[in-house]
Amino acid sequence: MTDASLVERQAIRKAAIRLGPLVLLLYTAGYLDRVNLGTAALTMNSDLGISTAAFGFATGIFSAGYIALQIPSNLALNKLGPRRWLGFLTMSWGVVAMLTSLIQGESSLVAIRIALGAVEAGLLPGMFMYLTIWFPPRMRGRITAVVCLPFYAILGTPLSAIIMQYANGLMGLAGWRWMFLLEGAPTIIIGLVLLRFLTDSPATAAWLSEEERAALVRVTSTGEAVEKPKIRARDIFDRLRDLRLVTLSLGVSLLWVGFAAITSFLPLIIAGFAEHAHTKLSVVQTGLLSGLVYIPATLVAMAWVSSSDRRNERVWHVAWGALLAAAGTVLAVNAPNLWLTLLGTLLLTSGIYAALFLVWQIPIGHLSGPVAMSVGIAMTTMLGNIGSFMAPYIVGWLRDATGNFDSGLYFIAASLVACAVVTVAGNRIRAKSPHTLTTTHHDDDVEEIMAR
Repeated sequence: MTDASLVERQAIRKAAIRLGPLVLLLYTAGYLDRVNLGTAALTMNSDLGISTAAFGFATGIFSAGYIALQIPSNLALNKLGPRRWLGFLTMSWGVVAMLTSLIQGESSLVAIRIALGAVEAGLLPGMFMYLTIWFPPRMRGRITAVVCLPFYAILGTPLSAIIMQYANGLMGLAGWRWMFLLEGAPTIIIGLVLLRFLTDSPATAAWLSEEERAALVRVTSTGEAVEKPKIRARDIFDRLRDLRLVTLSLGVSLLWVGFAAITSFLPLIIAGFAEHAHTKLSVVQTGLLSGLVYIPATLVAMAWVSSSDRRNERVWHVAWGALLAAAGTVLAVNAPNLWLTLLGTLLLTSGIYAALFLVWQIPIGHLSGPVAMSVGIAMTTMLGNIGSFMAPYIVGWLRDATGNFDSGLYFIAASLVACAVVTVAGNRIRAKSPHTLTTTHHDDDVEEIMAR
């Protein structure tokens, strides 16, 4: 191993140890404030007279503000820097999450969810952009898997259920109101931690040696990103005209149909399956089962991502992950007992997370330069969130129309199969716009290989 390679490995290891936990905190805080709504629905919906369809609409409308502000939020990140922008956003959505405890019905729930989506719009594009600044392409699958570990579900869902059951009636407040208060407050603290410890780029990292800073700048090709890039309307339209980018972003959207549905409805789905199997579960039991499903799913996803990184292959790993999730969905619907239903749910979550950690890298794999990367990542997550907007409402409407979640789950399975098809087909499209590749870097070839 050469001295340069050793310095590079040391720099990457230091960045992973210092920044990985911070980004994991950021991701966990953002998604806990989404997934806990599904747990709250176990009692909140009946308390406030909210139908499943209305709950699904309120859950999906979160994506309205999210979609509208994706690109502006990434532009703000470029202007202000990741540390200030992500720290500010995290504190803001902590405040909005706590305000969810004050809702009185469908209208106020819809309003608060739009507000939460608006302040969280910079979460995923900002986080993905941040990872491209700090880690080389060959590392991004594994580092994304690590920082996106679903602790918000493994620990957050049971914690939410415990708060709801045992704090119910305390000081005259329903348990679900206490849950929003107690889980929103730490998010504000996490925002302060990010402001203190997050570092904008390798070039400004005082905790790296000069050689380590140079090594990270070289392998990530972010040297030019230290100067704030000027992004014009033309740059945005260039990305919108990129057929390959748009098609692959549609694949992200179809995968997020399944992801949004399980984060919004998993506790309700498990409770419904248990009732169908003539089994009565308490709120805490439902929360524990919902959280436990994610543990083996995480192990499967980590192995999947490691395989993807070793082989420098993304497309087929995403496609097979989506198909595994679709097969699990069909099994869950048709299983004769609760245990096989839970196995199907496990396959569903495993496949979705295996693909989720990788899918965002495919649409932007042929982009280079800070402008194209910033706008491309924001556009990918913006279009991807169309799936998050549609899925909860459609699943909720089908639940009210049929009396169970079977039709909604078949809709999810069809979307996951379509994700596999679109991802494979879209990757075969060659970008024709001359503006797609704005600059030429040594890592362009690596990115192209990883997108195959």
